[in-house]
Amino acid sequence: MSFAPTALLVFTHQTTGMKYFGKTTRIHEMHYYRGSGVYWKKHLKKHGVNLDVDVLGFYFKEEACTKAALDFSKAHNIVESDEWANLIEENGMDGAGAGTSHPLYGKPSTQIGVKRPWVGKSGADNPMFGKPSAMKGKKNIGASLKLKGRPRPEGGGKPSKKVVRIEDGKIYNSIAEAARDAGGSRSGITKCCMGKEKYAHGHQWRYATEQRIELCLQ
Repeated sequence: MSFAPTALLVFTHQTTGMKYFGKTTRIHEMHYYRGSGVYWKKHLKKHGVNLDVDVLGFYFKEEACTKAALDFSKAHNIVESDEWANLIEENGMDGAGAGTSHPLYGKPSTQIGVKRPWVGKSGADNPMFGKPSAMKGKKNIGASLKLKGRPRPEGGGKPSKKVVRIEDGKIYNSIAEAARDAGGSRSGITKCCMGKEKYAHGHQWRYATEQRIELCLQ
């Protein structure tokens, strides 16, 4: 596996002073990169993206990059120090692993027992009071549904269409019922009823509500 040129970066939050040590291989877009650590990203979300960025160096060999990253991580104790937002040592290659290899695996969530500030509060005591709804101006998806406002059939779902097996004129209450009797899938019968296929499961099928079928059955 080839090694992509990598930049090691030190971020310092202008407001809080919190630091983060990271790396990026997208050197041509380095000025857009803001770090990718879980704790660090939460910190930016809370305090804003006002950062000073220092470039520790550019590396074109894996060994040199890894050594520089680990040496810096250990020298500044970025995992244990409250000054740094890193949860693991930066090795210049990858981030925290998944599952048991993740540094937070098995640790309780910091949100356990934390009550949402708006729960149980009404009126002006609710922090959402007076704020516009997030759904304001958005189209009601259900407004365009053909069945909107109509009573739903027993069992829910759209009303079933009756289908007829052309050969013997047997009528079924639904495509599902016809498929069970034919021992096949519903999709084939549906395509046949829609005129996309001529036969399905060895038979011809049509919707029983079609005028020409009703005439044939009279």
